[in-house]
Amino acid sequence: MTPLLALALLSTAQTAPAWIAGDWDPYSNAFTGLRILTVGKDSLTWHGCQNAHFDVVDAKDNTLTIRLAKNTACRLDDEPPTRIDTVRFTLRDNHCDLAVSIYASPDALARNEPAAEGLYGKSKCPSGPAAQAATNLSTTPR
Repeated sequence: MTPLLALALLSTAQTAPAWIAGDWDPYSNAFTGLRILTVGKDSLTWHGCQNAHFDVVDAKDNTLTIRLAKNTACRLDDEPPTRIDTVRFTLRDNHCDLAVSIYASPDALARNEPAAEGLYGKSKCPSGPAAQAATNLSTTPR
């Protein structure tokens, strides 16, 4: 590949939005075992995978979809373990809560069939710590 072509490809690649960067704490029971999610510019650290490289598939407004590199060992705790292939993050309107959907393959993403879904959040946000998550997730009018 010529340097000019490589530069052109790099300049067209989407980057992760700034709002995704940092540490996210699991709020929902489904993700408690996966522990803290740490997202960087082009990698994440999460339950059993350290600095797993990802490519941005799509980034629009408050939604980010990433695909992990093929050589990553990121897996769910189900039986047999599901490899984490694609992840969709949706930042809620409060800018503190993050809906996370995990897909086992690009086909599962296309069919919108997540292997797991849950909620993460920033510990320093007004929505509060994980203990308050049930209240935040409740659909019962108060």
